[in-house]
Amino acid sequence: MEPQTPEPTPEQTTAKDRVSRIPGFDAEATPLLSIGIGLTGIVLGLRPRFAPLPLALTALTAALYRDPDRVTPLEPNGLFAAADGAILLIDEVYDHRFMHTDCMRIVTAVSPLDVPVCRSPANGTVRYVAHVSGEYRSANDPQAAERNERVYVGIDTAWGPILVIQIASPIGRRIVCKAQVGDVVEAGTRLGTVRLGCRTDLLIQRDAAHLLISTGQHLVAGVSRIGAVMPPS
Repeated sequence: MEPQTPEPTPEQTTAKDRVSRIPGFDAEATPLLSIGIGLTGIVLGLRPRFAPLPLALTALTAALYRDPDRVTPLEPNGLFAAADGAILLIDEVYDHRFMHTDCMRIVTAVSPLDVPVCRSPANGTVRYVAHVSGEYRSANDPQAAERNERVYVGIDTAWGPILVIQIASPIGRRIVCKAQVGDVVEAGTRLGTVRLGCRTDLLIQRDAAHLLISTGQHLVAGVSRIGAVMPPS
């Protein structure tokens, strides 16, 4: 009998995630951390008093490139946080890009010290991806959602569409989107990253879920349960 393929871990990733990386960090950090550690060792051997400088830069790089593996609870009716950070606003808006309906919007402010990885809030299939260039206003600016550089990822779920929007901040200007149209994702799947702070908006149909959160609450992407899907009437 042929050996069976091991079951996938609860944390689901797209093909673009399956690259060599140091556990707990983004793949882009591997060469940077290797150089930093090597340089620290060299300086420590030649000029020990200067070693704290490359060590500090290496530690800063490690903080900015954190990407820990996470286990998303197996709750088919659960809706999970799309980003690490504090809830800035919960309101209602009309989405004209993907959902074309009234939506509840959950706005999360991601600080430079939060893990910069955006994750899928639910199981589904990516049906829409768009990148829009723009300005770089503060996440607290009411016009940031329509003025700043941003990436839209629309996902069809079994209970309706959702839209995840990554919005760059004045200093976090590089948005890396890992999602592509046609990708099948599960709750917790990595969708993209924005380092040095950003804003992440999650839009869901107005009556599709019962929210369990409030403004000011700190969320952990792919782990914090933010709502429960309402059963179809």
